[in-house]
Amino acid sequence: MLKLPDNLSISPGLAPVGRVIPVLAVDNIGATLQELSARATQFVIGREYAAQVVSKVDDKAYLVKIDNAVLKMELGNTAQAGQSINLRYIKDGPAPTFFFMPQASVPEDGAPELSQAARLIGQYLQEAEKNGVSNKFEATAIVTHAPKDPQMVAQGLRQAISNSGLFYESHLSEMLQGGRSVAAIMQEPQNQHQNLTQIAALTSQQLAVLEQNRINWHGEVWPGQMMDWDVYTEPRGEEGGEQADTQHEGDARPVVSELKLDFPNLGVVAAKLTIINGYVSINLRAEQDSTMDELRSKSRALTQAINNTGLKLDGLIISAYE
Repeated sequence: MLKLPDNLSISPGLAPVGRVIPVLAVDNIGATLQELSARATQFVIGREYAAQVVSKVDDKAYLVKIDNAVLKMELGNTAQAGQSINLRYIKDGPAPTFFFMPQASVPEDGAPELSQAARLIGQYLQEAEKNGVSNKFEATAIVTHAPKDPQMVAQGLRQAISNSGLFYESHLSEMLQGGRSVAAIMQEPQNQHQNLTQIAALTSQQLAVLEQNRINWHGEVWPGQMMDWDVYTEPRGEEGGEQADTQHEGDARPVVSELKLDFPNLGVVAAKLTIINGYVSINLRAEQDSTMDELRSKSRALTQAINNTGLKLDGLIISAYE
């Protein structure tokens, strides 16, 4: 178990608290192990807690009160009874795990004072940069085991994005309004056991989505088949210059979905779908000539399938992938 350095004067950044052992009040010494466990896991993962050092147990261990629980923690040899500390709860087991949150330093005159949330985000971004985290979301679960069923593939892709954790805060808002179940929320990464690196990576990717209005997804769409998938909102004036941007300022912005797959027999196939105001334009590109011929032979069926969705096909282009 990682332990906090002996000196509590930690440089900016998160530091793991040492071994944490749940401690019951004196009048509950005869309680069961189940109650011990319940006391230790009453905390919410990811939440920050204001704690107070109650007393010293030995050279490095102290009793620390957090809400209504008293825990034994290894804080080093410079902590003092009565000292207030900030802790962030990271995971439940095999032992309750907290991170020590350094106290904010007093800003210099004229320097902006950041909120605790802003400082925490900054720490996550530093951690993500240190580990070379990409803006591309790397999925760990297979999307579907039914690749021949388009509806199952589409449903699986939708679920993969929904459960990615990239939109966790908006899903919480939906839950409070009755639009999303607690069970669905609990499936997202924020409610799973994560280490600091994983939390930092997800926070960085969430901010990238917010800033760029773009999702970069990479994963196994069905067993053995990898896929790159980008979904983004096209900026106004992308085609037509400044004049078009001014004339269509009130219009909806096109939503673009781009897929790229490298099939064992068909080679690389890329698709770009642009949807706006009920119209969709499709650009299909294939690496092999035989694959382009196959796509052209299926173009009529594709057109009918698009029309059956209620969208209107604005254009279909099939060309070589370069």
